[in-house]
Amino acid sequence: MRQSLRAVVILALGIGMAATLGAQSADPRLTIADVEKVSRLKGLQLVAPGSVTGAGPGLNFASADKHMVLMVNFGTAGMYQRAKAQKAGGGLSVPLFHADVAGVGDEGFDSPPGPLQYVLYVRKGDKAVSLTAYFVSGNKTTLTMSQLKQLAAIAVSRM
Repeated sequence: MRQSLRAVVILALGIGMAATLGAQSADPRLTIADVEKVSRLKGLQLVAPGSVTGAGPGLNFASADKHMVLMVNFGTAGMYQRAKAQKAGGGLSVPLFHADVAGVGDEGFDSPPGPLQYVLYVRKGDKAVSLTAYFVSGNKTTLTMSQLKQLAAIAVSRM
């Protein structure tokens, strides 16, 4: 009896780890349907952090062929403030702020500095969200800043 219980526990842990490696739980603040509607891409899926190239510690939306389209991180207003204030410095620190973005949440900004922005940070009250698009070729990203703003508006309305 004890061995069969141990086998069930080990099996359950293994299934849980396998699920963590390949898929990610849905989040009602931003869904696959939301991203498909705004992006006009079909067959998107949520993938777990680290399961495909570029999948980080947030909601990871990938195409049917497992290429990252969008990463979304939810956090506190402190996350937003730290990102906005980040300056170039020692280690891996690089400036993130490019310009203020109006019309989404209480405040927002795009990132990184330079000719092309592909990250949007938004704060609403004590909560924040960052949305990161990925490069498909040269200066073309998976989502435009306009699409990131639309998705941020959806997420902010549900935070």
